Amino acid sequence: MKLQIDSTLTDIVRKPRTHRIPENILLQICLYFAVFYLMQCAEMLFLMPVIYNSYMDMMSELLQKQENIPFREFMSRLNNIMMEPHNFKMMLLSTGFGTIVVLLWCRLVEGRKLRTLGFVKKHALVQYLVGMAVGMLVFSAVVGLSVLLGGLQFEGFEGKFTGGLLLVFIGYLIQGMSEEVLCRGYMMTSTLRNHNLWWAVGINSVLFGVMHVGNRGFSVLAMLNLVLCGIQLSLYVLRTGNLWGACAFHSIWNFAQGNFYGLPVSGMNSGDSVFRMSLKGSSIVNGGSFGIEASIATTIVLSLVIVILLFVPNPFAKKTGASKPETEAV
Repeated sequence: MKLQIDSTLTDIVRKPRTHRIPENILLQICLYFAVFYLMQCAEMLFLMPVIYNSYMDMMSELLQKQENIPFREFMSRLNNIMMEPHNFKMMLLSTGFGTIVVLLWCRLVEGRKLRTLGFVKKHALVQYLVGMAVGMLVFSAVVGLSVLLGGLQFEGFEGKFTGGLLLVFIGYLIQGMSEEVLCRGYMMTSTLRNHNLWWAVGINSVLFGVMHVGNRGFSVLAMLNLVLCGIQLSLYVLRTGNLWGACAFHSIWNFAQGNFYGLPVSGMNSGDSVFRMSLKGSSIVNGGSFGIEASIATTIVLSLVIVILLFVPNPFAKKTGASKPETEAV
């Protein structure tokens, strides 16, 4: 069998001699966490005026009770404030500032252009729309399999097509892109500069899972599935030679999960949804409080998608503008 991996993006990031990307992989990982921290700071600067009153009320309550609570519980209370409907929408929009931080880092510190992150202009809109369709199809397969395994039950049509739902959709378009720019656009391509493809795919996928460790209901299976999701998105970027499709895939995955099917998104409740589904049976099948991303159904579907991306030729390559893949013997 032959691997169907595109070499275009690898060539783009390796060719320029002006890129200032460290060769030491441990240093690269440390820089990743530094960039991630800067992202969080930028997003909080935008969000703090929105949550300021609720935050001060929480702090005042703690001071009045002279209550010392563990840091994890403090973060849980802060997370509850963020999950209030208005705050949640603003939190999604705030991730746009995090994206700007990553882009500035790559341009000013590493001396890179947008195309080295995968933002290739050719057929960008087509790639984005295809990525959105594929993301919806893959997530719907996860839901369908979970229903068949007895982990989910369809409760009916809610049909809450509100302005708030549209704002959440726009927010997820921004939020999904922010994580892809950080993990695949920045970390994976920076690693590709000096290391082989499998190091680049594996390291950014593990770091992608680590990003979600603090989310409600996090489990070993959730971590496994997040790593698989990172691998799948990395391979999607390499197959298409651009970042657009992965951004769309990630965004529609989160939106469909929370606001189309009405399920928790990595431990978070997104509010209004088109449909409503309830959990039943084992948490291994439905993911429990973390959401369906922590279910065995997700493990099965993502594993199948990874095999397809690795070995099945793309029959629409010429139509979507994807570059001719480099085939490697296995």
